[in-house]
Amino acid sequence: MTEGLQAGYVEFRPRARLLKLIGAELISDDVLAITELVKNAHDADASSVALEFHGVTRPEGTIIVRDDGHGMDLEVLHGHWMEPAGTLKWRAEGRITRAGRRVLGEKGVGRFAADKLARTLELVSRRNGDAREIRAIFDWDEFDSETRMLSEVKSRWEVRPASELPRHGTILRMTGLRTPWNERMFRRLCTRLARLRSPFRELDSFTIRIDSDEFPQYSGELRSSILDRAPYRIDAIFDGKQTVDINLNNSRSVEHLWNGHGDLKCGPVRVRLFGFDLETESIARIGPRMEVRAWLKEWSGVSVYRDGFRVWPYGEPHDDWLRLDQRRVNNPVVRLSNNQVVGFVEITRDGNPELVDQTNREGLLHSTSFDDLRRLLYFVLQILEAERQSLRHPAPPVRQPKHRERTALEAPMLSQLERLAGIAPAEIASELRRFAVKLGERTAREEAERWRFIEGYSELAAAGQAAIGLSQSVHAAIGRIRAELESIRAALGHRPVHTVTSSLRGLEAAMTMIEKRVSVVTPIEQGTRNRRRAIDVPAELASFRDVVDPLLVAHGIRMRLNTAHKGVLRIEMRPESFYRILHILTTNSLEWLHGVKKPEIQITARALPGHCEVIFSDNGPGIAGGLAEKVFEPLVSGREGGNGMGLTIASNIVALHGGCIKLITDRRRHGANIRILLPRKRPRATMH
Repeated sequence: MTEGLQAGYVEFRPRARLLKLIGAELISDDVLAITELVKNAHDADASSVALEFHGVTRPEGTIIVRDDGHGMDLEVLHGHWMEPAGTLKWRAEGRITRAGRRVLGEKGVGRFAADKLARTLELVSRRNGDAREIRAIFDWDEFDSETRMLSEVKSRWEVRPASELPRHGTILRMTGLRTPWNERMFRRLCTRLARLRSPFRELDSFTIRIDSDEFPQYSGELRSSILDRAPYRIDAIFDGKQTVDINLNNSRSVEHLWNGHGDLKCGPVRVRLFGFDLETESIARIGPRMEVRAWLKEWSGVSVYRDGFRVWPYGEPHDDWLRLDQRRVNNPVVRLSNNQVVGFVEITRDGNPELVDQTNREGLLHSTSFDDLRRLLYFVLQILEAERQSLRHPAPPVRQPKHRERTALEAPMLSQLERLAGIAPAEIASELRRFAVKLGERTAREEAERWRFIEGYSELAAAGQAAIGLSQSVHAAIGRIRAELESIRAALGHRPVHTVTSSLRGLEAAMTMIEKRVSVVTPIEQGTRNRRRAIDVPAELASFRDVVDPLLVAHGIRMRLNTAHKGVLRIEMRPESFYRILHILTTNSLEWLHGVKKPEIQITARALPGHCEVIFSDNGPGIAGGLAEKVFEPLVSGREGGNGMGLTIASNIVALHGGCIKLITDRRRHGANIRILLPRKRPRATMH
């Protein structure tokens, strides 16, 4: 046996100062401390909480927090309030209060919040149905000792007939303020408490009221009316599966099917975003400029709420967790910055179990579900930004008149010149008329140059759109060429001649496909190729299907052509332009047909009096009703990451060729259905 062996148990013996050290880590400032006390009132099933500030600009001021919650008796005070990290009996499984509210406060934080605010706390509480109330006094400085143990610090209590509380509830009276309050702190407190409650719900009629003798402008029930005057707003509800219900500017709600890459794992989410313009005139339409700018400075950002109460630090000033400022750098005209958006995101513990807090309470854990939440918000924000652009810069219809009309600037000038010529002496009148002719000719040249400019850029933009799907089909053809080269190499060694001939034919076919595919994105050169020519629509549709076939095969999509027509069906257009229109529509369908069991595209062409009608259809989810009137406007898109330019470019090209394009919205058809009308090329025999 070993001499001197000893064994036993050891326990922690916390010193009183530990309570203050923990509190300093949990409560960063006085505003947060008040917020935690409000959370405790909510957890006590209070219908209202009143915050009273008396002489708080001086250390001898007093802060009082009153609530009408269920209150405490002596048993709860001894057994639970005095036990930080304890669990109250009325907190059932899942942290639900007796009234069915989600518990917001953290265990023990209320004690530390009171210590953060003042040196002394007087607690008065009364349980429902009890004729007595309890009173306890805490001197927090007694805990600030390096020698005394935590168990050695005693706080006095008493039970007395109810005198301060006519009914149930709790009063926290804090004196000996550690930090004098100023207007900036009141402004921050009002903003934080106003944003503490979710705008999506009334929270069981839970109201917060402030009363201050030194800052009466901040007294009253916390509300915000500026949000009601926001020029752009969107309300989106994601069902956690595939559907996003969108309401723009309080219009009729429209269902959008999620069309991003992969399903969202974040669970059901509700989003409400308010957008603002920062120009002086726009701010003045909302309210007093200084007041609105100060409000935006405090409120801007996207906040997250769980079960009705806010998750910090999302939406705090300078907390750009969605990187909206960085996103705006790439497109400052369209994108909204963080200081232009006031947003609210609602999640729940039950519906979003994978969106969990970090251990340090600094937001949510970064996970796939959190990334999906961001993707959903970008999708909603993109729709709001498109709506903003359509309101700020309404797109006029793009059309080239058959006979040039006088422009808005030219017409009054020429009219004025003609009027002056009518009353001027003959010599001056002659000069005025010559000047009017020159002005008309110059305006005509400028107008023609402008249309050439629009046409050229529409063609270049269409080439860029076509390049999106180029890689898949070209890579497939290159793979085929490599395979044929291997066959030729092997055949040259020991295979018969007909094998080599077959491989050469395969190479030729692959090269032809690449040539056709690249022609869709090749810029149209000046000269003879820039001239329109008559093309046969059924033949070009068949050729287009051959070109995009590798792309369709890669996505498992079938393309059917319905071009039964007796006689010639021709239009006057370059084949490349016709291909680019079709390619834009096909690219859109590829995105919207994702997830459809038997995806199919159908193109129907038929002759109408003087026109050729082309109807492009797919069997996808279709275009949401709210977007039907805007899909041809720039930057309007109904899918994740869409730039909203494809249909705008297609519309420009069609208009430049004297045609029109529109969405067919009758309920007899399923999926997306787009109708194109182009002037027919008349046979020479009918031309005069």
